[in-house]
Amino acid sequence: MSQISLTVDGVEQVVPAPVTGADLFGARRDVVVVRVDGELRDLATELTDGAVVESVTIGSPDGLAVLRHSTAHVLAQAVQEINPSARLGIGPPITDGFYYDFDVETPFTPEDLKAIEKAMGRIVKEGQTFRRWDVTEAEARDVLAAEPYKLELIGLKGDAGSDDGASVEVGLGGLSIYQNVRGAGRETEQVVWQDLCRG
Repeated sequence: MSQISLTVDGVEQVVPAPVTGADLFGARRDVVVVRVDGELRDLATELTDGAVVESVTIGSPDGLAVLRHSTAHVLAQAVQEINPSARLGIGPPITDGFYYDFDVETPFTPEDLKAIEKAMGRIVKEGQTFRRWDVTEAEARDVLAAEPYKLELIGLKGDAGSDDGASVEVGLGGLSIYQNVRGAGRETEQVVWQDLCRG
């Protein structure tokens, strides 16, 4: 088994490879993502030799933003379970919470909001996990063929000059889709929802 050197929260360590943020911080429920060489990455990111890795806790500004963005994914999953014809816009975290733009035939009613909240609670209780899938433009277009606003974002690819939220939603590099997975790691695991997301 090969080994790699990492600096983990300021301490140099030699660890067996392959290793992820989840391997390093799995026992700490307060760690929601890692910062690798200065960039936020999810816990499933495989770490490379020489990387500087910092734990990012849920109580930090970056950790709270990740929680809010993850909650936006849960919201969007719940909305599309209740209203499968709802089309997805963008769903970024903001200073005081998060939002998600939806294109729906009729505006949400108070009853809809109660049903969405109940569905979100069920989704969270199921313990679904988020899984990153790096995709080509063709794969993203295929998976999100029914999502016209996502197709538009894919076309923009998060151009640094765009002012329409594309870089927030998609990023400036490659494309990725985050999948909400029920029963991750089991034979019966199932991708129950997915969205274009930079992570």
